[in-house]
Amino acid sequence: MAFEQHPLEQISRHIYIVQGTQALPGPESRGFMNNPSAVVTDNGIIIIDPGSSAEIGRQLLAKLSDVTDKPVIAVFNTHVHGDHWLGNQGIREIHPEVPIYAHTRMIERIEAGEGEKWIQLLMNMTEGAIEGTRVIGPNIGLSGGEVLSLDGITLKIHHTGHAHTDHDLMIEVVDDKGMFFGDIVTSGRVPNSDVPQDASFKGSITAIKAMLNADVDIYIPGHGRSGGREIPETTLRFLETLHSSVTHHFNRGLEAYEMRDEVISDLAEYQDWINFNEMGRVINFVFQEVENENF
Repeated sequence: MAFEQHPLEQISRHIYIVQGTQALPGPESRGFMNNPSAVVTDNGIIIIDPGSSAEIGRQLLAKLSDVTDKPVIAVFNTHVHGDHWLGNQGIREIHPEVPIYAHTRMIERIEAGEGEKWIQLLMNMTEGAIEGTRVIGPNIGLSGGEVLSLDGITLKIHHTGHAHTDHDLMIEVVDDKGMFFGDIVTSGRVPNSDVPQDASFKGSITAIKAMLNADVDIYIPGHGRSGGREIPETTLRFLETLHSSVTHHFNRGLEAYEMRDEVISDLAEYQDWINFNEMGRVINFVFQEVENENF
């Protein structure tokens, strides 16, 4: 379904989300895939991951206008994968001076040309439905550990190292006990399965464990429904089982292709997850990670 068919949902006092589709970007969805979100303050709006095109960024603002007429005062991008941030353009068209925050490494990757690659990829996947979208990257770099106060709302910025990418930001909304995980956590979807070459599976485990120690009640994944601790705990359990299974069979001397069926069997309870049919490819990348850990 396209973005306009998904409602803007209020999940806490300040946090609003358009819960995205689980399907890969295509012509019908016009590229929509993630969970564009907003934190509505007394005098403004903080947007987190405004989606995969200029159009989706504009439509997010339109949905928010039914809730508030306050201006956007900040935008945050959790990582460089284009389905999460190419909507920056739609925000900047209306709020040209709004600061856009992201990890400094994301800024470096966009400056090296990665944004254009994501536009081309999504243009191909959507058969041109994101036509007109331009690279509007973040302009304020973060590294994790910052505590920001924006119009009375406190945001804690977390980065635990290489996880879904080498620069993920997790954003804790202290006032609402909410945690935006970006794509380190997904709900009902095989984590790291879309761009496994960018991920550290062991690093994703580390990140989730660290955030489960935070004072948080509401967990917002990059894809799939939000909820309580069961959301990150389920992703964590999957990743730990996957990593443990690959490590076990690696220690038996098996190659990735030889262990594939046994690892998939170990993960049978997740077989109805989105992208489970990609497990062979995922196992290859986990195998490479385990191999590197042992040499």
